[in-house]
Amino acid sequence: VNAMAQQLKILSRQLELKEEAAASAPPAPKITINDKGFTLASADNANSIRLRGLVQLDSRLFFGDGGGVTNNGFVLRRARIITEGTFARNYSFQLVPEFGGSSVSILDANIGVTINPSLQLKFGKFKSPIGLELLQSDSWTFFNERSIVTNLVPNRDLGVLASGDLFGGALNYAAGIL
Repeated sequence: VNAMAQQLKILSRQLELKEEAAASAPPAPKITINDKGFTLASADNANSIRLRGLVQLDSRLFFGDGGGVTNNGFVLRRARIITEGTFARNYSFQLVPEFGGSSVSILDANIGVTINPSLQLKFGKFKSPIGLELLQSDSWTFFNERSIVTNLVPNRDLGVLASGDLFGGALNYAAGIL
C-alpha cells in the first residue's frame, strides 16, 4: 500500500509539472488555409495577416478566320494578390495590386481603425459605399463584365470613410469624404 501511495504521489507530481510547462509555454500561432485564403494569426486572433488571390482569364477564339493571321488567344483580365491584416484587434490594412491588363496598378491601399462596432474609420484608397454591384467582390460576380449601370456610380477613390453598425446590427451606415 505504501509503494502504491508513493507511486501515486510521483505520478501526480509529474502531471503537475506537465501542466506548469504547458501554462508557461507561449501559445502557438494559428495557420489556416481555406476558401478565404491563407491566414496566419496569433493565438488570440488579435493580430493576423491574410493572403489570397484572384485570377481571371478570357479566351478569345475566332472560328473560320481563314487560317491567316490568328486572332485567337488568352487575355489576363485580372490578376491580384490581396493582402489584408489586423493588428491589436482595432487596426487593419488592405493592399490590392492589379497585375492584369496592360499595366500594374494599385486598386486598394487603406488603413482602418475600429473604435467600436458603431464607429469604424477607413483612410486611403478603397471602394466607395455606393453601388451594390461594385461592392460585390470580383470573385463572386456571375459575369465577367459588370452592367452598364455601374458606369453611373464611383468605383474606387481616395478619402476617409466613417461606418458602423447601430442597434445591434439592425442599422448600418457609411459616410465619407471621397
